[in-house]
Amino acid sequence: MVIADRKMHFNDSSIVDAMAMTVVQIDTKVWDELAEVAEADFGGVSPGEALQRLIMEHHFARINERYEELRADPAEWESYQAELRLTDNAASDGLEMDE
Repeated sequence: MVIADRKMHFNDSSIVDAMAMTVVQIDTKVWDELAEVAEADFGGVSPGEALQRLIMEHHFARINERYEELRADPAEWESYQAELRLTDNAASDGLEMDE
């Protein structure tokens, strides 16, 4: 079941869009673990917010893995560093880069 594109009208001049939601089936044990993570690690946010944060952490982990892959290949890493120097110079921010 999908609930999407609903609008709530508070008055004639104000319309607030509701967030699209999807109902999914999750094993009770997994839901309980997610609720525990939300409480213990994210200060009691909702399980949905905890899941969003975990997904973001996953994306950052993938980014870091890609940087490690670049560093493992000296030619690729030097190419990346050279490109950074070009874009930093284009910014003309005057800050020196740590090598």
